[in-house]
Amino acid sequence: MTILHVDLNSYFATIEQQQNPYLRGKPIGIVKDIGRTCIIAASREAKQHGVKTGSNVHDAKHLCPQITLVKADFDKYFHYTKRFYTLIESFTPKVHLFSLDEAFLDATDCMNLYGSAEPLAEKIQERMYKDLGSWVTASIGISKNYMLAKLAGEYAPKGGYFRITKHNLDEILATCKLSDICGIGPRLAEKLKNTGVTNLLQIRTLDDAILKRRFGPFWGPELKRIAHGQDSHLFSFLDTNEYMKGVGRTITGFRLCDDEDQIRQIIRNLIEEATMKTRQMDMAGRHLSIFLEGENRIWHRHQTLKYYVRHPDEVFALLYNGFYKRWQRSFPIIRFGVRVSLLKPMSEISGCWLPQWQKRERIWKAVDTINEKYGLFSIRPGTLLKSKIIRPEVTGYLGDKLYQFRD
Repeated sequence: MTILHVDLNSYFATIEQQQNPYLRGKPIGIVKDIGRTCIIAASREAKQHGVKTGSNVHDAKHLCPQITLVKADFDKYFHYTKRFYTLIESFTPKVHLFSLDEAFLDATDCMNLYGSAEPLAEKIQERMYKDLGSWVTASIGISKNYMLAKLAGEYAPKGGYFRITKHNLDEILATCKLSDICGIGPRLAEKLKNTGVTNLLQIRTLDDAILKRRFGPFWGPELKRIAHGQDSHLFSFLDTNEYMKGVGRTITGFRLCDDEDQIRQIIRNLIEEATMKTRQMDMAGRHLSIFLEGENRIWHRHQTLKYYVRHPDEVFALLYNGFYKRWQRSFPIIRFGVRVSLLKPMSEISGCWLPQWQKRERIWKAVDTINEKYGLFSIRPGTLLKSKIIRPEVTGYLGDKLYQFRD
């Protein structure tokens, strides 16, 4: 196999600089909204001063007093992502978007056209310069599988490429950070360090029984596979997602919320979006979940139903009236999330729909038709009439990519 991982450099900030030449060469930080305290993306110039994704605005200004804060425009970024997708799909149809700013290309079947992956990487860079703009660059990793291609991207220069081969594999695995491996999160990396493992090659020498005892029946064998340069389980899903398994929405507020009416409005708003996406894909789900997070505290509930749902009034009754109203809330909320999962296309759901469900379906189809014509939330429940509407936005991880790129 020949896999390329294309990762757009400092994506949100770079797009702003591409669109606004005044910002080019200057340190900028992207914030969700003016007044927010977290940098969600930093330009290359800001990173040189120590500002990075997740930095506090106050700390960023201390590190880089001349930094310019720019409000995020996710519609703009997603527009560029679609152009990026079209561009790389012109080289091979086997493309997997991994997030808003990165994608994998399986170039195995088209190597006869380019000779090797390096000329292909150069052609991709040339097309990006032409189609996306002179300020937009990418780091391209090349290897025999998804995990190693993504890891190779960590070693590729901005606007360049790097290849992991059988000749340099051991050197890379011995020197890379554990956190550079996609699939090894902070907690697992910390656990490895606490057991004396500081690089992946050390895992090869550990007995399988010891790995299983220390890391469990799943992660023991998984770590041994990763240590030999094989794909992690995370990438096994790239080729199997025929349709989305779940859809949801989370939002983090400006400040802690202790107002019951506002909490109710936010939950209903998020449910409206999640169920709208479910209906637009002509699907329904039977697993519902909700979480509310405060300062170092979190409350969550979930339920698997024996039937399928996709209408906001029904989901709201189950999540808000059924779960939230029974909870004696003991802390203010800053982060909200709802999700509808175990999705299935309506064409694959057998059974007889009750008259009450059919009535709901007619009502919400009419609402969807009007909202599609005049804009989302043109028709909305009374709960949201006087509230500030939370509108859909594309997230950096592009968790709803199968919805966004649906036919």
